[in-house]
Amino acid sequence: MILTQTTAMLVDAYRELNSKKMFWISLILSGLVVASIACVGINNKGLTILWWTISLDILNTSFLSPASFYKFVFIQFGFNFWLAWIASILALISTASIIPDLVAGGSIELSLSKPIARVRLFLTKYATALLFTGLQVGVFTLASFLVIGVRGGSWEWSIFLAIPLVLLFFSFIYCVCALLGLVTRSTIAALLLSVLFWFFLFLINISERTVLLFKLNAEDRIASAERELGNLPELISRSKDRIVTFSTPKEGETDAERLKREANKATEEAKLAGHEMRVTTRQQSLTEYKSTSDTLNKWHGMLFGIKTVFPKTSETMGLLERQLTSLNEFQKFSDAQEEREDDRRSRRRGNASGVTVETNEPSPSVARKVEEVLRSRSVFWVLGTSVMFEVLVLFICCAIFVRRDF
Repeated sequence: MILTQTTAMLVDAYRELNSKKMFWISLILSGLVVASIACVGINNKGLTILWWTISLDILNTSFLSPASFYKFVFIQFGFNFWLAWIASILALISTASIIPDLVAGGSIELSLSKPIARVRLFLTKYATALLFTGLQVGVFTLASFLVIGVRGGSWEWSIFLAIPLVLLFFSFIYCVCALLGLVTRSTIAALLLSVLFWFFLFLINISERTVLLFKLNAEDRIASAERELGNLPELISRSKDRIVTFSTPKEGETDAERLKREANKATEEAKLAGHEMRVTTRQQSLTEYKSTSDTLNKWHGMLFGIKTVFPKTSETMGLLERQLTSLNEFQKFSDAQEEREDDRRSRRRGNASGVTVETNEPSPSVARKVEEVLRSRSVFWVLGTSVMFEVLVLFICCAIFVRRDF
């Protein structure tokens, strides 16, 4: 009886959503996205689009295999862009009206007149939105699986993790939408406030990642300054020994040899002065770096704490990337990119001679450390705390729905 009622409500709600044509619009758009991905390829010369080839120095099969290329394209464009943003926004627009329509006058009386528990009624309506999203993601993921298998030559079964991950990602936003729709009884208000909440999560994520990048960059500069300070005493001692050597004239020294010795002495004295000045400046810089690092540590701890309380939408989507790819898989391609970027920076600074110039730009190694830190975060922290937030919101929704007089 309970199963039959629940199934009937799910089917009825799905028919209502399907009648709005948004399901088919989203499905057609998903098909176009997959087709666009399938039209792009990679060969030993560069990037291919259908039968055209665009010659590129590093974006070719010498640095990136076809399977890695298609996994990269799927993750960055199909998963992180289409599913995480566009498709999720379309799903939110399509489903935002479910709860407000349920509690609207005339509709709620009909639903409550049936022998159905209020909690089950609310959760069934909530599950309908997830069903709508799940069908969309399932079709898109299956098509992407076939494209990566046929075009990339790699049958990645773990790609189907996209279905539960996108459902979780969407549910973290939609639970807030359901609560707002229940409280305001307005689809527009629930939709707009949910988008604001989503934007808030985005800002928290970007802020935490940015501060983490600066924090690791400060730590990297501290380590670099400490290494240089550790090497300077030996350089100073070596220069002093050479000055003493060049200060002592040799027996039978000619004028030319004397002039050369004095020139060498002057050179070593200049080096000694430079080393001593570097000690002073490096000590001052080290103090500033440590002060900056302490401040960034405090800010990062605060942002990380706030992030722990709220859903981790970005990290949830990042779990698929962690499963499908490794940092080493793109190492050759990343090294080529870093080498080219170093050359560009050197040309911009007029630094073709190879002299080291200190900048505030994070090094590629720091960016890699950031990625390693993000990948090392536990699945429980990413999903467990986010699901607890969703359960809490749904508990509040059920409490309001059960107690309210309609």
